[in-house]
Parts: sequence; C-alpha cells; structure tokens
Amino acid sequence: MNFEGKKIISGGTTANIVSRETGKKVHVNLKNLDPKIPPESEMEGADLVTEGIITMAAVAEILEKNTKQDLSCRNAAEKMVELFLNSDRIVFLVGTKINDAHQDPNMPVELEIRRNIIKKISVLLQEKYLKEVVIHYI
Repeated sequence: MNFEGKKIISGGTTANIVSRETGKKVHVNLKNLDPKIPPESEMEGADLVTEGIITMAAVAEILEKNTKQDLSCRNAAEKMVELFLNSDRIVFLVGTKINDAHQDPNMPVELEIRRNIIKKISVLLQEKYLKEVVIHYI
C-alpha cells in the first residue's frame, strides 16, 4: 500500500488478505453490473479492486483485440486496461499459491492459470503498447 503509483488489487482472496493486513474494508460495488465480468470492489488506498482470473482473462482479450470501450458502461476489466494504458511502467506482484477453485475440471478452458495470463498481458503491454513491465512472483 506504500507504492506511490496507481494500485490494482486483483482477486477476491488477495483483496481479503490486504483488507485483513491493512484494516481497510472491501466494499463490492453493485452499480453498473456486467453479465460477463464480476463487479469491482472498493478499498481505501486502492485505485481498483477486482475479481481475479475472469477479469484478467478479459483484460488480455481487450488488449489483444484493441477493442474500443463504451465509456457509459465500463466494467472492471475495461477500467484495468485504462489504468494500464495510462501508465508508462506496470509492476505486477503475483502470488504463486495455486487457487484450488481454478483446478476444477468443470471450469472453462480459457481460465488459464494466473501466471500464464499475467505473462500474456505483460507481452501485450510491452510489444503492442510499448509499456515497461516488471513481474515479481511472491
């Protein structure tokens, strides 16, 4: 939370851990719900708080397709893309614990393990959008 730039927390478990450790409450924003992307949340000190893998997969798709966004109905993925594109340097802190929910064989194939999605987003940001990207695995 001491990082001076914009802060995005992605993942419900991660948000709950940050909340527990900082004493900052997480509040789910149920306005402007999107049927495909889980709603964003709010936490003091964070610029955006999102669900994890579904939102990150949508971010990768938006960056890959370079889709235009309808500013009247922006979901969490579109807001994350906007924050990335308005930044010169993006630093990812990526947890390495496997989320048991992502090991369910009934989950859709496009829900890749978070490390693969972060790598895909990183490559897109670097090669297509000329951003400096750093990834730290913790």
